Amino acid sequence: MPEMPEIETLARQLRAAVVGKRITGVYLSGMALRRPIASTFAARLRGRTIRKIRRCGKYLLVELEPGALWVIHLGMSGRILAGSPPKSRDRHTHAIVQFSDSTCLEYRDPRRFGLLAAYETLKPGQIPEIRELGKDPLSPGFSGRWLRPLLQNSGREIKSFLLDQHKVAGLGNIYVCESLFHARIHPARRCSTLTLEETDRLVRAIRYVLRLAIRNRGTSFSDFMDSDGRPGEYQNCLKVFQRERQKCVRCKAPIRRMRQGNRSSFYCAHCQK
Repeated sequence: MPEMPEIETLARQLRAAVVGKRITGVYLSGMALRRPIASTFAARLRGRTIRKIRRCGKYLLVELEPGALWVIHLGMSGRILAGSPPKSRDRHTHAIVQFSDSTCLEYRDPRRFGLLAAYETLKPGQIPEIRELGKDPLSPGFSGRWLRPLLQNSGREIKSFLLDQHKVAGLGNIYVCESLFHARIHPARRCSTLTLEETDRLVRAIRYVLRLAIRNRGTSFSDFMDSDGRPGEYQNCLKVFQRERQKCVRCKAPIRRMRQGNRSSFYCAHCQK
């Protein structure tokens, strides 16, 4: 599933590619995604101009003029491609948004777990998917001082806490595993046992991992491509994720894998006590 660095990569690319363009047409496949695309979706986009693009957690928010919000979530396998209209429509293409300059945005989603929605508002707090999100880890308020009380009052495992989008918005399995490795914290540690020093170290690790991943345009194993159709490169920087039995880059002990919930966690038992 695309996580925050992949969505931030797309947001930055799309700002350069489509801000200021007027939407002239919307093609929909008619197939449902995570939920059916509303019958009002095309009408709410058509004729409006893209004013601004931002990211909120794993969501793309496209501000339209006059005031409306186009909300995009890529789900497990969604892609957005920007450029000339495709010569033939891919069978997984579920939306094509055409612009007055004859370019377009194409949304593909083989597994159809994504989301396309449009709202007659510019206030994200009025949108159900957005108002329930927790704090963004790259926002100024994401700090050890903010995080520590939440951890002290939680009996959950730290990995489960960080994956909870109601607590921290945008983190997924890849970047939580990597952040916990950099912070030297075992993924099964109970939140309430983390010290203030460990909490500060975790915040620094999360920010470091996310910023490095954004500089590398995200992680691509199979599905994620940027808006130009290129894979990300952060998979070349991974220290523990999907490196089971390989040597730890710090201590040379073998990387281990364990199940937590329905996900695999990768860690070094020597470095992450």
